Amino acid sequence: MKYYREKNNWSQERLADLLNVSRSVITRLESGEQEPDLSYLLSLSEVFQVSIGHLIGKDNQTNQYLYEVYGKYETEESFLHIIDYLVKQPKMASMLQQLLLAKTKDRKLIEDILVSVVEKATKISE
Repeated sequence: MKYYREKNNWSQERLADLLNVSRSVITRLESGEQEPDLSYLLSLSEVFQVSIGHLIGKDNQTNQYLYEVYGKYETEESFLHIIDYLVKQPKMASMLQQLLLAKTKDRKLIEDILVSVVEKATKISE
């Protein structure tokens, strides 16, 4: 949601106006604190002109999408390496997409586990 809002150069306030909700609702939706209900998904789909399936990650993400993100963050060197890695590892990109679909509380737990595994693997390989 944040990606499409920023792609359109909209503030949270502008998107809130388009959806006829408060800015705090947009903040909660973007942070994952609140899950969007069907009415929000319908409105977001219409405003961003993408399918609901795409919004919830059911459409297959293509390398083109990853390259769009790549272009957005091209000034940040660390993002370039991450995007390159994801483009070359579609299974990893798919798993991260599934992670985004998890409930916020579950996602945080999974993220903590992944960070721990990567930190330990990095120490082993040194």
